[in-house]
Amino acid sequence: MVEQRLEDLLHALEQSRGARLWYGGATLLGALRGVRAPEAVWTPPGWRNSIWCLTLHCAYTKYIVWRKLSGVTERGGFPRAGGYWPPLPDPADDAAWLADQTLLRDEHRGLVEAAEEFDPARLDDPSGEGSPHTFADLLVGVIMHDTYHTGQIQVLKRLWAAQAMGEE
Repeated sequence: MVEQRLEDLLHALEQSRGARLWYGGATLLGALRGVRAPEAVWTPPGWRNSIWCLTLHCAYTKYIVWRKLSGVTERGGFPRAGGYWPPLPDPADDAAWLADQTLLRDEHRGLVEAAEEFDPARLDDPSGEGSPHTFADLLVGVIMHDTYHTGQIQVLKRLWAAQAMGEE
């Protein structure tokens, strides 16, 4: 039964390419398809984060969960400074945007591989010394985190399109 839990978590974490999600929405990586740097860096009035900021934030979160699943304790392996909200590169151009999308894909792939190799008997173990969160909590959390920010990205894309057409 424990192995089925991990299999279900892996299925939610790594949706099949081209498969339509049960709720009809995009995956995090799918939501970024077709987004160019000017759209990715744009932040509408009253919003804190752009698509690009959310992309880097999700990449960092995947890195953190990967570290915990893999048992990596040393810090400093994430290629961008700034913790959960790394600053945008300067210049924030298409080349840098493509590089940061690759970073997200790489962090996602590393997380999936770590989850695939994870011992399912440890899902209910604390994720760190004194942590109230289990490894299962981390996997469910990163899946929910991606879904939440994917929704924000989809809204930002619609707002971008509306402002580009002169709508408010």
